[in-house]
Amino acid sequence: MRHPTDGNAIAADAYYDQPDDIGNEDGETCNRVDPPDEGNPNPNPCNGVMIDGVDDAAGWTYCDTCGEIGD
Repeated sequence: MRHPTDGNAIAADAYYDQPDDIGNEDGETCNRVDPPDEGNPNPNPCNGVMIDGVDDAAGWTYCDTCGEIGD
């Protein structure tokens, strides 16, 4: 149990209560971020749009820019 005036716990609660902004459904913005590396220490989120896959196995989506597949 945490103390009600514990500032660190309150800040952590606010952080973890945020909705997941990674796109997984058709029409959502992708927002996936590549891991930082030497060439790009501060990568920006992908601005692509998730679209329905064209395949016999319906039910998956992918980003039209980076190609990542949604969950």
